[in-house]
Amino acid sequence: MTGTELVIGILLLIMALFLIVSILMQSGKSKKLSGSIAGGAETFFGKQKGQQIDKTLSKVTNVVALIFVVLVLVLLFVDAKNDEKAAEANKNDKTEQTSEADKDESKTDSKEETKDDKASSEEASEEASATESAESVESVVESADNSIEESADAPASSDEVSK
Repeated sequence: MTGTELVIGILLLIMALFLIVSILMQSGKSKKLSGSIAGGAETFFGKQKGQQIDKTLSKVTNVVALIFVVLVLVLLFVDAKNDEKAAEANKNDKTEQTSEADKDESKTDSKEETKDDKASSEEASEEASATESAESVESVVESADNSIEESADAPASSDEVSK
C-alpha cells in the first residue's frame, strides 16, 4: 500500500463516518417509526432550527457523498496504476531471471559435458579392466583344465595297477 492509497483510505473513512452522522441527524419525510428514529436534528436543535439545519445537513450530505464517490474512483485508478507498475516490474524480473537461468544452464551444460567425458572415459577403463579380468579368469580355467587332463592321461600308480 503506497502513501497515496493510505491518505485516500483515511479520507474515505472520515467521509464515511461523516455521512453516517449527517444522515442520522436529518429528519425523515414520514412521521412514522422511521421518522421518530431519524429526527435527531429536531430534538437536538429545536423545531425551527431543526428545519434549517436539516436543509443544511441535506446539502452537506450530498456534497460529502459526491466527494466520497470521487475518492473511491481516484483510489480505483491509483490502485490500477500501481498494479500496472507491479506487473511491469514482475515482467522485467522474470526476463532477468530467465536470462540468468539461461546463463546458469549453459554453465551447467558445459559442466555436464565435462562430467560426461569423464564418465565415458571411466566406463572405457572399467570395460578394459573387466576384459582383462575375464581373460585372466579364462586363463586360470584353461590351466586348470590342462592340469586335469594331464592327470587323467598319467599312468596309474602301482597300487592301482596291482589291483
